[in-house]
Amino acid sequence: MQPGKPFVYKTTIDIKGDVPDKLQLQERLQNQLDDSLKTRVITYAGVVRVLYKPPVFDSVNIGRSEIFMTSLLHSLGYFHPEITDTFHITTVNKRKGKQERVHINFKVTPGKVLRLDSIGYAFRDPELQRLATRQQDRSALKKAEPYSLQKISDELDRLLVVFRNNGYFKLNKEDIYAEVDTVVAALIDPTLDPFEQFRLLDSLRKKRENPTINVVFKQHPVKDSSRLKKYYIGKVQVYPDASYEEFDSTIHDTAHIKGYEIIYNSPRFKLPFIANNVALRPGALYNQRRYYRTSNIFTSLGAWQNVDIEMRERKDSTTPILDARIRLYPNPKQNLNIAFETSRNVSDILATGQLFGIGLNGRLLNRNAYREAIQTVTSARFGIELGTNIIQTLQANVAHTINFPKFISPIRIKTDSLIAPRTLLNLNASYTDRLLLFKSRSFNTSWGYEWVKGRRRQDQDQVGQRWRKTWQYIPLNYEYTDVIKTDSLRKLEDRISSYKFAFNNGLIISQVLSLSTGVEKDNKLTLLRGRVEESGALFGLIKRLDLGSLARFVKIDGEFKHYIDHPHSSWAFRAFAGYGLVYGKKDTAGHIVNENNLPFFKAFFAGGPYSMRAWPIRRLGPGSSNLYDKPDTSGIERFGNMQIELNAEYRFNITTIAGIKVNSALFVDIGNIWSTEFDPKTNQKVPEASFKFSRLYKDLAIGAGSSLRFDFDFFLIRLDWAYRLKDPLYAHENDGWFNDIRILNGQFQLGIGYPF
Repeated sequence: MQPGKPFVYKTTIDIKGDVPDKLQLQERLQNQLDDSLKTRVITYAGVVRVLYKPPVFDSVNIGRSEIFMTSLLHSLGYFHPEITDTFHITTVNKRKGKQERVHINFKVTPGKVLRLDSIGYAFRDPELQRLATRQQDRSALKKAEPYSLQKISDELDRLLVVFRNNGYFKLNKEDIYAEVDTVVAALIDPTLDPFEQFRLLDSLRKKRENPTINVVFKQHPVKDSSRLKKYYIGKVQVYPDASYEEFDSTIHDTAHIKGYEIIYNSPRFKLPFIANNVALRPGALYNQRRYYRTSNIFTSLGAWQNVDIEMRERKDSTTPILDARIRLYPNPKQNLNIAFETSRNVSDILATGQLFGIGLNGRLLNRNAYREAIQTVTSARFGIELGTNIIQTLQANVAHTINFPKFISPIRIKTDSLIAPRTLLNLNASYTDRLLLFKSRSFNTSWGYEWVKGRRRQDQDQVGQRWRKTWQYIPLNYEYTDVIKTDSLRKLEDRISSYKFAFNNGLIISQVLSLSTGVEKDNKLTLLRGRVEESGALFGLIKRLDLGSLARFVKIDGEFKHYIDHPHSSWAFRAFAGYGLVYGKKDTAGHIVNENNLPFFKAFFAGGPYSMRAWPIRRLGPGSSNLYDKPDTSGIERFGNMQIELNAEYRFNITTIAGIKVNSALFVDIGNIWSTEFDPKTNQKVPEASFKFSRLYKDLAIGAGSSLRFDFDFFLIRLDWAYRLKDPLYAHENDGWFNDIRILNGQFQLGIGYPF
């Protein structure tokens, strides 16, 4: 700031009226302010706020900002917005001298939203008109929806995609345009004279209450006739092992397969495999979708670091022809990585649970196994899990995964509409020593399929398409776990009857279907995930397996995450629910009994740094029962067939120290687990442990706290401190609210990365 001169201290924008997404609009209007009206604030330790080089105040910049904001409102379809401004100066005496602080306030009344009335197409070329009208139902423009320049631009992009998918290679955005209702279009012109605006408003007084606009998409006069020609694919050349060095034509070989000319320097790739993945067809009409599909296929395979497709117009042909040259630049075939890590694993209890762990990892990646871009990954890991007894778990794991870049199936499956279809073969063996409880050896193998449904936005195949669904189907998943129990665990089984069925040898023969998807819009991100697993439906019909170690169940779980980002803070929300239906039987010393709970390595649990943070890991629930909270069983881990959990965080920046971002968060966790439990003394079912909707309020646990986070960009260390606001264990006392809350009576959690 310059001494003795007024400077911009604070600029606020107040939006009047009932406006959808008001906060988002306010943020966008803030971005339209002239730089000379923006102030930068630096926060130290989350408390001290200091202005950084505030700009000198000049009233001219207020008018310039109003023009920018009005243009934004017009582009969003607001009809005749009004913006008024006020400012005042306050004088503050500081030790370094007198400060004249300028406070600026804009009052914004966006006005009515302009809505679409009719959408039409009037192209000069009959073929373009036919293509446009034939796919009009796919347009994002709908009658009565709000008008915006972005929607018009998206529709122009969509039309170009339609035309280019039908041979119009040279057509571009300069050739087509949108013509809007001339009167209304002039009215929303920010450069229009105010008296002229008044005249137009008078002629449109019937539209003022419900302003509408008509849009017609048209074609500019043709300057280059080749832009209206349909192009066909001519010669397609593929270089599967291209080099950035100058090409030496004397050392290469050439092969012709399926009409493609493949030029190669080594037998690094199988040539039929290369030909099978090229989507451009010689002699076919040029189709932009196939152009992008070819690029995406080779990019997603992983064997190539870069894909370059060059389309050349053949000058000596009377027919419009495009020759394609596809250069594929290979990645190094193998990569070996050995690393020491601090991490966590949320897969299951047989891995490292959800506690802070350290481990030594080795990973060998082969990007081009069998010369067909098949990826194989061989990995080994040794790690420990830290808990209340310092070292809680020791684990060793060896895994091998083969990733085939296609569907391998006894029946033919059409994959043209899918992105990155894959077949996955997984082999995994692990050894886990849960100190003082058990030792287990497990083996897992699975065969499954993975694919993505939904077009990439950069493909321009469906403009505006943001949802992409990743599916995984595993028709055969085999898991076997052999458990060696300690005397400590056997004693626990005498006190907790459900433990007799939980920690046993387990056989899983299951199939799994999972779906994950997400959508991002402006500053909001929403993620959804669902998973279904069933075990024993078919193989359980074999009585020996049913009464033996085969677990029979159906397990369903789903997760919802929503994030709202702001410049210096963000909101994060999560909802999770899961349920396991157990219907197997067990032969116990000649007695056939029903199994009531999921195997411990498939069960739900709560607590720890990634769940209900006011409780230690696997120390919450089930329900509001006190079965596990008696003096001799308080340290016993709890598992459930059902789980509900809701989490919310307000995350904000504090400062930066030596390049390390120091952030914080305020959070609240709500949830619990439920299971079928029996009192070991009376052998009666414990009703408080099972889920009942009438008991939901009493059973729900609530924890809240604060967090200190150190962000190193490549990983984040999180220190959480949480209090039990509502503990179901004390549901008989004031429904469990605020029991024994003291400053030092919280729960500390150490985590890596965000909790969700």
